[in-house]
Amino acid sequence: MRFNIIGAGRLGKNLALTLVEHQIGHLIAICNSSIQSAELAVQQIGAGTAIGELHALPAVDLTFITTPDDLIYQVAQQLAEEKIVTPGSVVVHCSGSLSSEVLNLLKEQGCFVASVHPPKAFRHGLLDSQLFTNCICIVEGDTEALDLLSHTFKPLKTLLVPIDANKKTLYHAATVFSSNYLVTLASVATELFTETGIPSAIAQEIYLRLMHSSLTNLEQTNLPAKALTGPLVRGDYQTITKHLAALQDSKFNELYRAAALVTLSLTNLDDEKKLILHQLLEKTA
Repeated sequence: MRFNIIGAGRLGKNLALTLVEHQIGHLIAICNSSIQSAELAVQQIGAGTAIGELHALPAVDLTFITTPDDLIYQVAQQLAEEKIVTPGSVVVHCSGSLSSEVLNLLKEQGCFVASVHPPKAFRHGLLDSQLFTNCICIVEGDTEALDLLSHTFKPLKTLLVPIDANKKTLYHAATVFSSNYLVTLASVATELFTETGIPSAIAQEIYLRLMHSSLTNLEQTNLPAKALTGPLVRGDYQTITKHLAALQDSKFNELYRAAALVTLSLTNLDDEKKLILHQLLEKTA
């Protein structure tokens, strides 16, 4: 299987390296608006040709678009207008929020299109050819494109999970809650710990241990509600009242209230206690 990569970022480079090192496909070219980035990618992967212009892309069986989301339609439009990709070939983008419909111009020209998204964070630094091994990828698109993706990722034991195209943005919002906002909460905790006089290094140790403990609970119970601990689970009205008082002038007051209201619905408290706590949390600061 011959393939090209458009976009020499972390995702594109790790994907290319994986397919090359596992001898799943032959990397023909990596295209990037910065030719220097494309050349670096080729050097890191040890295969392919660096290209700085889309029109120079050679014909392949599978084209991966791994650019930022806001460039995908623009890339697809140029590929279609200049008839760069071969009809009957497969074009796939790797956005988490966009569906394959953004590639419809290519579909109209006889290409099969799809989207594939690995819900994981790709770190800066060295590339890793094992990142897609036993990975989960969310996919949607044309049957022919999905068949090729299934064949491509099968040696890696990647689990391809189909999703409706119109649910793609909702799916991506869920990934943001799972990953990005976890970091946000760590930042909030750090700032509040610092206000108490706790050194930042110790603050980091505290929130990391707490987060690890919660994640372990989630792994063991499989249900968020069963993994929950803390004052809301106990219906501890007095403690929550004190929290709100301590946060009265804090920029995190509304965030605490909003998170607590969602958390309240996970508890097994009786309806009367839930109502009392709900009223407390909805009060304006």
